[in-house]
Amino acid sequence: MEQIKQIREKMRPHLGWHGARLSFVAMFLVALFKAKTVNLPELATVWMGQAEEESNYKRMQRCFRSFEVEMSQIAKMVMKLAEIPKPWVLSIDRTNWSFGQTHFNILMLSVVNEGIGLRG
Repeated sequence: MEQIKQIREKMRPHLGWHGARLSFVAMFLVALFKAKTVNLPELATVWMGQAEEESNYKRMQRCFRSFEVEMSQIAKMVMKLAEIPKPWVLSIDRTNWSFGQTHFNILMLSVVNEGIGLRG
Protein backbone atom coordinates (compact mmCIF):
# COMPACT_ATOMS: atom_id res chain seq x y z
CA MET A 1 0.00 0.00 0.00
CA GLU A 2 3.00 2.29 0.55
CA GLN A 3 3.78 2.07 -3.19
CA ILE A 4 0.30 3.33 -4.02
CA LYS A 5 0.67 6.27 -1.66
CA GLN A 6 4.10 7.22 -3.03
CA ILE A 7 2.98 7.08 -6.66
CA ARG A 8 -0.18 9.05 -5.88
CA GLU A 9 1.78 11.78 -4.09
CA LYS A 10 4.27 12.05 -6.97
CA MET A 11 1.43 12.53 -9.49
CA ARG A 12 -0.74 14.89 -7.39
CA PRO A 13 1.07 18.20 -8.07
CA HIS A 14 1.27 17.53 -11.81
CA LEU A 15 -2.21 16.30 -12.67
CA GLY A 16 -4.70 18.04 -10.39
CA TRP A 17 -6.99 15.00 -10.38
CA HIS A 18 -9.33 13.90 -7.59
CA GLY A 19 -7.67 11.68 -4.97
CA ALA A 20 -9.75 8.64 -5.97
CA ARG A 21 -8.61 8.98 -9.59
CA LEU A 22 -4.98 9.30 -8.50
CA SER A 23 -5.33 6.20 -6.31
CA PHE A 24 -6.86 4.25 -9.18
CA VAL A 25 -4.02 5.19 -11.55
CA ALA A 26 -1.41 4.35 -8.91
CA MET A 27 -3.03 0.94 -8.31
CA PHE A 28 -3.25 0.40 -12.06
CA LEU A 29 0.47 1.15 -12.49
CA VAL A 30 1.42 -1.27 -9.71
CA ALA A 31 -0.78 -3.94 -11.33
CA LEU A 32 0.92 -3.29 -14.70
CA PHE A 33 4.35 -3.83 -13.17
CA LYS A 34 3.23 -7.02 -11.41
CA ALA A 35 1.33 -8.59 -14.30
CA LYS A 36 3.64 -7.33 -17.08
CA THR A 37 0.66 -7.02 -19.40
CA VAL A 38 -2.00 -4.49 -20.39
CA ASN A 39 -4.69 -7.16 -20.57
CA LEU A 40 -7.41 -6.00 -18.14
CA PRO A 41 -8.64 -9.47 -17.08
CA GLU A 42 -5.05 -10.42 -16.22
CA LEU A 43 -4.48 -7.13 -14.39
CA ALA A 44 -7.61 -7.85 -12.33
CA THR A 45 -5.88 -10.96 -10.93
CA VAL A 46 -3.06 -8.91 -9.35
CA TRP A 47 -5.13 -5.86 -8.34
CA MET A 48 -4.68 -4.88 -4.70
CA GLY A 49 -7.64 -4.98 -2.33
CA GLN A 50 -10.34 -7.32 -1.12
CA ALA A 51 -12.65 -7.28 -4.17
CA GLU A 52 -13.21 -10.24 -6.49
CA GLU A 53 -11.33 -10.35 -9.81
CA GLU A 54 -14.54 -9.73 -11.75
CA SER A 55 -15.23 -6.60 -9.67
CA ASN A 56 -11.70 -5.33 -10.30
CA TYR A 57 -12.11 -5.94 -14.02
CA LYS A 58 -15.42 -4.05 -14.13
CA ARG A 59 -13.91 -1.19 -12.13
CA MET A 60 -11.11 -0.83 -14.68
CA GLN A 61 -13.59 -0.93 -17.57
CA ARG A 62 -15.76 1.78 -15.96
CA CYS A 63 -12.79 4.01 -15.33
CA PHE A 64 -11.46 3.83 -18.87
CA ARG A 65 -14.92 4.22 -20.34
CA SER A 66 -15.65 7.43 -18.46
CA PHE A 67 -12.28 9.19 -18.25
CA GLU A 68 -10.29 10.76 -21.04
CA VAL A 69 -6.60 11.24 -20.29
CA GLU A 70 -4.87 14.39 -21.52
CA MET A 71 -1.66 12.95 -22.95
CA SER A 72 0.00 16.37 -22.94
CA GLN A 73 -0.56 16.51 -19.17
CA ILE A 74 0.99 13.06 -18.76
CA ALA A 75 3.95 13.99 -20.98
CA LYS A 76 4.64 17.13 -18.96
CA MET A 77 4.51 15.14 -15.72
CA VAL A 78 6.91 12.49 -17.05
CA MET A 79 9.36 15.16 -18.21
CA LYS A 80 9.31 16.90 -14.82
CA LEU A 81 9.66 13.66 -12.86
CA ALA A 82 12.44 12.36 -15.12
CA GLU A 83 14.25 15.71 -14.80
CA ILE A 84 15.48 15.58 -18.38
CA PRO A 85 17.28 18.85 -19.13
CA LYS A 86 16.40 21.00 -22.10
CA PRO A 87 17.02 21.13 -24.98
CA TRP A 88 15.32 17.79 -25.52
CA VAL A 89 16.38 15.31 -28.17
CA LEU A 90 13.35 13.89 -29.96
CA SER A 91 13.29 10.59 -31.81
CA ILE A 92 10.54 9.53 -34.18
CA ASP A 93 9.98 6.01 -35.46
CA ARG A 94 7.34 4.39 -37.64
CA THR A 95 6.63 0.75 -38.16
CA ASN A 96 4.18 -1.01 -40.43
CA TRP A 97 3.42 -4.71 -40.12
CA SER A 98 0.62 -7.22 -40.60
CA PHE A 99 -0.86 -9.94 -38.46
CA GLY A 100 -3.12 -12.01 -40.67
CA GLN A 101 -5.59 -9.63 -42.32
CA THR A 102 -4.94 -6.86 -39.77
CA HIS A 103 -2.46 -4.13 -40.67
CA PHE A 104 -0.66 -2.10 -38.01
CA ASN A 105 0.90 1.29 -38.67
CA ILE A 106 2.47 2.80 -35.55
CA LEU A 107 4.13 6.21 -35.25
CA MET A 108 6.08 6.80 -32.04
CA LEU A 109 7.63 9.99 -30.70
CA SER A 110 10.14 9.71 -27.85
CA VAL A 111 12.34 12.02 -25.82
CA VAL A 112 15.84 10.55 -25.65
CA ASN A 113 17.78 10.71 -22.40
CA GLU A 114 21.14 8.96 -21.99
CA GLY A 115 20.39 6.77 -24.99
CA ILE A 116 16.92 5.66 -23.80
CA GLY A 117 13.73 6.83 -25.52
CA LEU A 118 10.91 7.81 -23.14
CA ARG A 119 7.43 7.59 -24.61
CA GLY A 120 4.27 9.23 -23.33
